[in-house]
Amino acid sequence: MTEPIRSNELGGLLLRWLSESRSGKASALRDGVRGQAHARGLELKEYADWNWMRGATALGFIDLDLRADRWSVAPPVLTRLPHADGLALLTGARTARISAHIAKAAQEWMELISVPHRPDAGEVPLPDTLLVQYEDLKTLRDTAESLGVRYVPCAARQLAELLPQAELGCEAAPPGGSTANTLEKYEPRLQRFVAMDRDDEDGLYRWRGADYARLTRVRRDGVFHAVEREAGIYLELARHRISAMRWRPESGPGRAGVGRLFVDRYAPLPALHERAAVLCSGFPPSTSRQAQTRAYDNVPRALADAIAASLCQTLEIMPRPAATVGGRTK
Repeated sequence: MTEPIRSNELGGLLLRWLSESRSGKASALRDGVRGQAHARGLELKEYADWNWMRGATALGFIDLDLRADRWSVAPPVLTRLPHADGLALLTGARTARISAHIAKAAQEWMELISVPHRPDAGEVPLPDTLLVQYEDLKTLRDTAESLGVRYVPCAARQLAELLPQAELGCEAAPPGGSTANTLEKYEPRLQRFVAMDRDDEDGLYRWRGADYARLTRVRRDGVFHAVEREAGIYLELARHRISAMRWRPESGPGRAGVGRLFVDRYAPLPALHERAAVLCSGFPPSTSRQAQTRAYDNVPRALADAIAASLCQTLEIMPRPAATVGGRTK
């Protein structure tokens, strides 16, 4: 008799399904995530399916295009983590074939660390993070070849060079007749969208379209421009001179150039920016409800600067915490 899959194994099951399916509709994926979770007795929050898709995208498992209603599995890669002392991340597709290669290598010769994710109540677990220990770059390249995956020197650093600049898109039509009772305007001081009756002021607007998809426009000098929601939020923050990012260096010896990036929860990073930050550690950001932030670990100062600059932010540098020895501050 087949042993039932435990809820904390659901992330791996979903990734296997996506890896074998390769691509599909994003709307169908959302239904599939929620359906698999419900089949295992999980009570989900309202946006748990979307949160899982966002997390899987940031971790490099899938690529997501909500505008086109499409997803595709990312190619399997083995990539070094920055400033991580001989640790590399296995991410991307995990087909049955690749998983078999990984399991065999881990039994015979490869140092593999599998770290499960512990989701908050009401969330869907993400696939385990797989970390590979290595001694030198030649060994790491040989490991990738043996596993049948692509070797990428450092995906986080490469993505830093590809981050798009937040800017106004092409001129676009203003909110139309289907906006009744759905028009909202982003208020930076309140850190949220609020309901509006009119769109006669400059700012960031969103509303429900004819197919109930949420549409976003920025109004500048009376002209509307197309924009993604996340980029639009940062354009508004910049217009009001509001900072949403901070970086704090680590305290350990030789670690002054790497640290933790804090991003206010009301200003989520665009997908590519978040992937760059997440692939510094291989883990999704930790969240603090009390501080209302998302925190990304092991982020080099240069990458934090690149993320902030591309989103029109001035990165605030926090004081370096004092090093401790035996629980006592030096």
